[in-house]
Amino acid sequence: MTSTSQKDALGLALAEASTENKAVIIAMVNKAFVEGDDKSMLDLFLDSFWHGENTRGLVDNLLLVNVDQASYERCKFLRLHCYKLETDGVKFDKEEVYMSDEFIKMMWRRTLFLGQVLRRGYNFIFTVCFLVSFSRHFSSRANNLFRARRIACMAQFT
Repeated sequence: MTSTSQKDALGLALAEASTENKAVIIAMVNKAFVEGDDKSMLDLFLDSFWHGENTRGLVDNLLLVNVDQASYERCKFLRLHCYKLETDGVKFDKEEVYMSDEFIKMMWRRTLFLGQVLRRGYNFIFTVCFLVSFSRHFSSRANNLFRARRIACMAQFT
C-alpha cells in the first residue's frame, strides 16, 4: 500500500468511526491481544463496552489500529472499525524492553500516528490498555485477571 493510499484509508477509517463532532476512541492492537486460549484481551476489552453503564454505543466510535496482519484479520472478522498501520521497519509484533532502541522507535511511530489523527481535526481518547471497566462491578474472572497480570493502564485525552 502506498503512503497516499494509506492516508486515504486512515481518513476513511476515522470518518466511519468518529462521532459527528469528529471524536473517536483509538486502541492499538497486535497479535498478542487477539489470541488467547479462552478469551483474548480484545474480547475482554469489547466485553467492557457491553457490560458497562450506557457504553454499548461507544463501540461504534472505536477505531482499532492494527499493527500486524493477525490483529487486522480478527478486527475485520468482528466487523469493527479497523485501520492497518504500516510501520516501515518498526515492528509491533513483540514486546520490547522498556527504553530500548526498538521500544523508543515503537513509541515514536505511535506518537506520529496520533499526530496524523490530530492534524486531520479529530479529537480522540487513546487507550494503551485493554481491560477497561465502565462499571464499578467486575466479574470474579476479571478481578482474578487483574490480580494475576497487574495490568497497567494509561489513557490520553485530547
